[in-house]
Amino acid sequence: MADAHVNPVMLLWALARSSVNRSDLARSLKKAESTIEQWLTGEAAPTFRQAQKLAKQLRVPFGYLFLEEPPEEDVPLPDFRRHPASTDLSLDLRDVISDVLRKQDWYRDHRAERDEAPIEFVGRFTISSDVTVVAEDIRATLEFETHIRPESPADSFLRAFVTRVEAAGVLVMRNGIVRQATNRALRVEEFRGFAIADPMAPVVFVNNADSNAAQAFTLAHELAHIWIGQGGISDADVTISGEGPGDVEAFCNEVAGELLLPWAVLSERWRQRRTAFEDWSSQIAREFHVSTVMVARQLWQHEAISREQFFDFYDREKQNWTSKQAAGSGGNYYLTAPIRNSRRLTQSVLESVEASETSIREASRLLGVKPANLPKLEESMGVG
Repeated sequence: MADAHVNPVMLLWALARSSVNRSDLARSLKKAESTIEQWLTGEAAPTFRQAQKLAKQLRVPFGYLFLEEPPEEDVPLPDFRRHPASTDLSLDLRDVISDVLRKQDWYRDHRAERDEAPIEFVGRFTISSDVTVVAEDIRATLEFETHIRPESPADSFLRAFVTRVEAAGVLVMRNGIVRQATNRALRVEEFRGFAIADPMAPVVFVNNADSNAAQAFTLAHELAHIWIGQGGISDADVTISGEGPGDVEAFCNEVAGELLLPWAVLSERWRQRRTAFEDWSSQIAREFHVSTVMVARQLWQHEAISREQFFDFYDREKQNWTSKQAAGSGGNYYLTAPIRNSRRLTQSVLESVEASETSIREASRLLGVKPANLPKLEESMGVG
């Protein structure tokens, strides 16, 4: 069979975009990794049939492999990421955003059909607003004290935090994979979350492959995006500091820090400390359900420790981190579905089906749940 003279540049682009690693690609095509490398460098060419399989595995149209350069792809949301690994959006991230936007469109129409009013806190402030004022407004709106709380399991705090955010009207979706595809894990290195600051249907998506403390910070960070009316994709990286006026990510980091770990409370505890910094920061982190790095960041931002001290501590702590397996890939099917889709959205969809406003087929498509399983999901949610 004749060779397909694909463009190696396009192969490399498609491979990076798909997040498929080379060894998995070789295994799926039943080829040696050395053969894949030769295709990627242009030393050899696949046959047309092999090129078609390549396109399928890399999830690109077959014709793309023959283009001179990658096509420009629209970024569906503003991209605020600054992490070194944050380059072009992977296909996994694009698919997640597309899925969330589809659900958000349904929910916006659902609210509009009921003549429900826009949510007042979306865009209530600007990036020029006082960080403390914004954090206090979020806390008051949620009616949830993110500080002055008894020690409890971190997952319990995160669940309570999510519950209060959804009660205020924001859909919160948490997933560590693309929809239900357990073989498509989301990478924390690429993004930690994103927000859609729509007054009729605000949404926060949190990468559930992260630790509970990190997810709480991401949720707080994305809420800041909602409150200033500037949605987008985020690193939510605690090491990000301001690069001048108008730095959205740095502002949202500061709001998140003040929301979860108010300086008025932390500064008093700092003055009263009697133990070594590592022990003290660990105690504060457990009490406030944040990371030790978050504690150190607040001290650095308020000049209680130097920038050098913060990054020395950050580097030491980073060596102790272990990756968390992508959450949402197991567990009780009927418990994870509302976490992935937002409990508020799930309940709205199921109630719409009960009222014969939404078809079972559409509900199944929106929630990623088989039609036959919708009654059991409904029962587990207490809807009906």
